[in-house]
Amino acid sequence: MRVRADQTRPRQPWDRFLLKALAVLTLILVIGSLLCGRFRLGLDDQEALCLPPYRGYLIDTWDRQPEVGQLVAFAATEAMVPYFTVGQTVIKRVVGVPGDRVAVDATGTAINGVMRANSDPALATTLQQPVSAFARAAFEVEPGHLWVMGDTRDSFDGRYWGALPIEQVQGRAYALF
Repeated sequence: MRVRADQTRPRQPWDRFLLKALAVLTLILVIGSLLCGRFRLGLDDQEALCLPPYRGYLIDTWDRQPEVGQLVAFAATEAMVPYFTVGQTVIKRVVGVPGDRVAVDATGTAINGVMRANSDPALATTLQQPVSAFARAAFEVEPGHLWVMGDTRDSFDGRYWGALPIEQVQGRAYALF
């Protein structure tokens, strides 16, 4: 099929093409920077996972209102050494919010009177401390704090270093893979 010369589309001048391309590129960069500013990826490189079977997480840094059952990412404090370095991003599950009653003893951790599975302080011997060093009589989680735990017995979590200040929360985490 032959195209007649009068049926071809006229070409745009280069300056007009460049202006359109620049506008599209700017839009892509603005949207990309907003998404990159909101979301981060986290990777659990530990040998023993505390939130099995997941290793990869998406962290939404705009969602900082945690609820019970959700995963949260937070910055490690001095109380979390030797397992984490100060400022390292850590992901745990929220199991207690302000007003909840928490008790920790050799048999496990109870939240509002309900014993959590796999919640005894199993790392006490690894930390070279007696289990009694981590026992906490029933107390109420204070305003501005959360009680966070991993899903396994050997997770280094609130059982060992106490309640987490909410200002440490970096965002909500979603398990990916």
